[in-house]
Amino acid sequence: MKIVITGSLGNIGKPLTDRLIRQGHQVTVISSKAERQSAIEAAGAQAATGTFFDVDFLTETFKGADIVYLMEAWEGIGSIFDKDIDFVAAFEQIGNNYKTAVGQSGVKRIVHLSSIGAHTDQGTGSLYLHNRTCRRVI
Repeated sequence: MKIVITGSLGNIGKPLTDRLIRQGHQVTVISSKAERQSAIEAAGAQAATGTFFDVDFLTETFKGADIVYLMEAWEGIGSIFDKDIDFVAAFEQIGNNYKTAVGQSGVKRIVHLSSIGAHTDQGTGSLYLHNRTCRRVI
């Protein structure tokens, strides 16, 4: 199968990529950082460098995939300590971009990783962001 993974090679993406490659799948890993390309390719995957804020990049990267793994990624948004960043708006935009790119690319199956507590929009602190994005994607 052709599988696209968002979120680069972090704590979830790296073991997932390794496992999928071992199982014989063709994996493309999206990262916003060009310097990660060699690590992605060393894992046996294809690197796609771009941003979650670029719906055209996402659409092109998703085309031809059997499954796209959509992850809530802080990558490319900025520091959580930067008070000038509107994280709610950023996550909403990423969710909208995911939904648009999935629809335009023709992908039929997605896995959307959010977080425990993402089913509610109250009393969850920063998990509220996962709820906002999940509602956009689904």
